[in-house]
Amino acid sequence: MRVGIIGGGFGLKVQAPIINTHPKLKVTAVSTVKRHQLPKDLSNEDNTPVHYTNWAKMLDSEELDLVFVSSLPVHHFEMVKYALNKGLNVVCEKPFTMNSRESEELLTLLKKSNDAKVFIDFEWRYHPARQKVKELLSEIGDILHFEYHISSPQYQHLQNNKRGWMGQKEQFGGMLGALGTHMIDCLRWLTKDEVITINGLTHTHVPEGPGELRDSDDAFFMQGRMTRNSTFSIQLISGVHHGFGSNLKIFGRLGTISLTNDKTLVLGKESESLEEILIKTDDQTIPFLSLEAKAYYQAFYPFIDKVYENITFNKLDEDLPTIVDGHENQMIIDRVLLN
Repeated sequence: MRVGIIGGGFGLKVQAPIINTHPKLKVTAVSTVKRHQLPKDLSNEDNTPVHYTNWAKMLDSEELDLVFVSSLPVHHFEMVKYALNKGLNVVCEKPFTMNSRESEELLTLLKKSNDAKVFIDFEWRYHPARQKVKELLSEIGDILHFEYHISSPQYQHLQNNKRGWMGQKEQFGGMLGALGTHMIDCLRWLTKDEVITINGLTHTHVPEGPGELRDSDDAFFMQGRMTRNSTFSIQLISGVHHGFGSNLKIFGRLGTISLTNDKTLVLGKESESLEEILIKTDDQTIPFLSLEAKAYYQAFYPFIDKVYENITFNKLDEDLPTIVDGHENQMIIDRVLLN
């Protein structure tokens, strides 16, 4: 399957090398705004994709089966729409679009097409630890409360380093788009439920850096209720000196699940003590990749494998995030930003 990538950051450094480890996928073309140097594993004699600086020209000129839209969020709508009008399958980075009006238009456009499919890169659904959490949900009964909190010690980094577009609200910079979208998707995916009420707040604790002013969020907070009457709390803070990582807790009528930093998983049933659950991973199967790409491999590889199976055999894995998930996610984000 011939793959094109739009974007010179995450797309080249992480997605492209992992895509090329799949036996049925090959990156044959890339487009970057500037003439980025291709990573070594993309620039050897047997594996050098055609390199464009104009993404539309790439889509017009290349015979592609799948396009990864991994550019800045402000460009997602235009790029996905262009690809859909050409009948191309798409994997789009998150945040899917700038607002739900854009995502709804793309959803409508896709429904009129019989040839194209759109997937959203919520690849963390496929991380072994998240899959294990999903497997254990039946043991804790009906969900009472979902809690997902992250604290990351970025205060000094934010003070001393430029954020560029990530510091600009109008470019959909900030942590709500970068990580909040994943956290909201985790809520919808694991609970198999939809948000009915939500209160949200975004905030900038470190609004200034070297030579720049920022108005995008470095913290966000959400609380609300789902249609089946469970509650949720999602929050992230990064402009602090000390962080405690990520912790996902799911409280059910028959017990509790807690996952810390996607590594330590514990389960407790009713009045029993919490006990650690082994998460099976096979680190030996990870191919030679950069440290950055390796960090994503265990989630991203099974994700692209399911994308391949869906496009090739029309086999829909129940965990595969589609354009519908992207639109639902965007509607929740819109509600948070309106508060």
